[in-house]
Amino acid sequence: MIYVFTTCALNYYPNAVLLARSLEKFLPEARRVVCIVDRDLGDTDPQADGFHEIYPLSAIADHVPNLDQWLFQHTVMELATAAKGFVLADLLDRPDCDAVLFFDPDCEIHSTCQTILDAVSRHSIVLTPHANIPHVKDPWVFFELNTHRVGVFNGGFLGVRADQEGKAFGKWWRHRLTDYCLIDDKRRLFTDQKWLDLVPCYFDNVKVLRQPTMNLARWNTFQRKVEQTADGTVLIDDAPADFIHFSGFLKKGGYVRGLYDATSEKWCDDVGTLDALSEAYAERLAPFQAREDCSRDWGYGTYRDGVTIPDDHRRMYHQDRRLRKAFPNPFDGGEKLRKELNRVERAPGPQTPEPRHARRRSLLSKLWKRIRS
Repeated sequence: MIYVFTTCALNYYPNAVLLARSLEKFLPEARRVVCIVDRDLGDTDPQADGFHEIYPLSAIADHVPNLDQWLFQHTVMELATAAKGFVLADLLDRPDCDAVLFFDPDCEIHSTCQTILDAVSRHSIVLTPHANIPHVKDPWVFFELNTHRVGVFNGGFLGVRADQEGKAFGKWWRHRLTDYCLIDDKRRLFTDQKWLDLVPCYFDNVKVLRQPTMNLARWNTFQRKVEQTADGTVLIDDAPADFIHFSGFLKKGGYVRGLYDATSEKWCDDVGTLDALSEAYAERLAPFQAREDCSRDWGYGTYRDGVTIPDDHRRMYHQDRRLRKAFPNPFDGGEKLRKELNRVERAPGPQTPEPRHARRRSLLSKLWKRIRS
């Protein structure tokens, strides 16, 4: 059995529905699973929308000490990506599982993905990179520099075979995403994605799919020729597309332009085709975005009393054991917890213990300042 899953909050659930329907068309034999990282699903019926099952957030409680605290410590993007490690590891352990594919909810399948299926039948871990063409063009170095910040491989897709090494990867990734699936530039963390950089270091049976037909997205369209035939077939470098990744589509406007952005636009062969693909995708999304269940605010975005949770409250709670002990369910903390958080010095993320030699230097520095004064 091939399992295919995605994770999202309800704001991205319309995208997930389009993904499910494209999977139903091109990979009908796969079992489609969705994990919705939201508090109240309301009238949402994933089975009616093309999924076979919902992976419940409550299942993550088996792997974290306190689920409410764990949920509170993540922004919506961090939570949707952190959940991936838990769903993957659990699906790989199912007796009927041969392999697991993950697609971001804003991906859409355009082929039977035979190349992916062949790769995951021979390799334990299958990844796609953000860039796949070496070059000597100075302006393009900008995009490579960005991969140092967000990761070499794109976390919007991966394939894992249910063999010993694949399961070992799943458990390793789940462990890292438990506490370190954060957006924290100072600590070189970018959700689940930066951890994938280490995969070729730790695991042997890894396949990197560099075909341009895979994972077409705004960070690589400037290096690929994209066309659409009269019958609607999308061609990438003259070959039919396997899947398209409309990453950041809900942020379209300003910098993000759908399948390209303000930086890459001048190097794209045909932005008209890219715009047409984005507009068609938006039209397919619209009926689902209009649904009431997909237009509510994120359920974990507020305290129980309705006050919005700022990102720095999540960070400070994450780093402060005293607060976690005093407020075991931070969503119920209300004004009392907020007052405590406002007393805590704000920091960008969980603090790594200071090395002993660094503490010595700090003490010596303070002593020297006292002597000089």
